[in-house]
Amino acid sequence: MESAVRLTFFNSVVVISYGGFRAMGQGDCPMKAPIKDQEEVTKLLDFAERMERPAMYRFLLALSFDYGLRPMELAGLDSSWFRTTELRIPIGHSKRKSGRSLTIEPSIHEMLAAHMQGRTGRVFLNVQGNPFTPRGISDAFQRLYRLADIEGSCYSGRRSLATKMVDRGDSIFIIQKVLGHAHVNTTMEYVSVTDNMMRRALRGAAFIG
Repeated sequence: MESAVRLTFFNSVVVISYGGFRAMGQGDCPMKAPIKDQEEVTKLLDFAERMERPAMYRFLLALSFDYGLRPMELAGLDSSWFRTTELRIPIGHSKRKSGRSLTIEPSIHEMLAAHMQGRTGRVFLNVQGNPFTPRGISDAFQRLYRLADIEGSCYSGRRSLATKMVDRGDSIFIIQKVLGHAHVNTTMEYVSVTDNMMRRALRGAAFIG
């Protein structure tokens, strides 16, 4: 059975689950995706440069690891959703059919331009020129992970982002907003325990050392 440890901060409460995640089901948390560290992400980016469509894979990785986009959001992504400092995902293109927005950095516009090459409209197209389905996005991630010999899935970016933000001490409620979760309990299930978290917890609880 899954156990948990509660870490309480001044402005937020973070519950971190130990053990395996539940299998994906209707309305369930869909993540048994491995958490990736910086070394593995760098390896993925390096390998993406050797892929047939490097700009596309580089952009997919950035939107997954830096912004936590879901496969369905990536599949529906349109160039018109990118504003100067904001990515606006309209109603009907995110989970629960609600819309959401994220602040974005200038580097995202640079990667978008490098990928689109003057094109507008749907961002991610398959080799036939048709928009990716969510399953197609998932398959693209699986292909990259497999060829790079790294364990991971289309949800590894979201889980890695959430875990890194908690590791930095960010509020769980900010992470909930970034990931677009309706309930904070869902966000808590995304997070894994890192060595830094355990080190800080043990140091703060030490009686002698």
